[in-house]
Amino acid sequence: MASMSLPFFSSYAALWILVILQGLVLLALVRMVHELRNNAATFNVGGQSAAALEPAPPFSATALDGTRVSSDDFPGRLTALLFVSPTCVSCTTTLHEMRALHYKAQGNVVVICRANRHDSMRLAQAHKLDGLPVIADEDDGLSRLYRITTVPTAVLIKGSGKVQSYGYPLREEMEQAFEAAPDAAEEERKAG
Repeated sequence: MASMSLPFFSSYAALWILVILQGLVLLALVRMVHELRNNAATFNVGGQSAAALEPAPPFSATALDGTRVSSDDFPGRLTALLFVSPTCVSCTTTLHEMRALHYKAQGNVVVICRANRHDSMRLAQAHKLDGLPVIADEDDGLSRLYRITTVPTAVLIKGSGKVQSYGYPLREEMEQAFEAAPDAAEEERKAG
């Protein structure tokens, strides 16, 4: 009788260990979904995110094609800085959507890849990012400058040089922002 109890109790204990492990995995997934929702909620095109209306930090870097890309290249125009990584699964969808947005944004989308130059080039080639300036953020200097903690993250910078929003890049919201953005001449009239 005791020999029958040992297999029963060991399988019973193993099942409880499995239940506890599944519970921990479920809690981790719930936490990740909550963080994604918070990131999506902070991309508030119509309103203002926590960092909205702060002056955007100026930057200057060399793109993969050797051209210099600077915040001074986009005066008076709404600009999107898209922070991605080659190891980010959701960046694949985002990069595909941003390629299409690049044309609507009239060239005002800059991709900043949090990786070394070689991996950044592979990412740009894999996603056919021809025509988009792609910067390899090898030392995370630009990511730290813009306080980027997760990828993908988009930073929309108004033509006035102030941050409009930070957050998860949703194509529809970004298209609306670019369509609603006044052109440089209109902003100069309002400022002058």
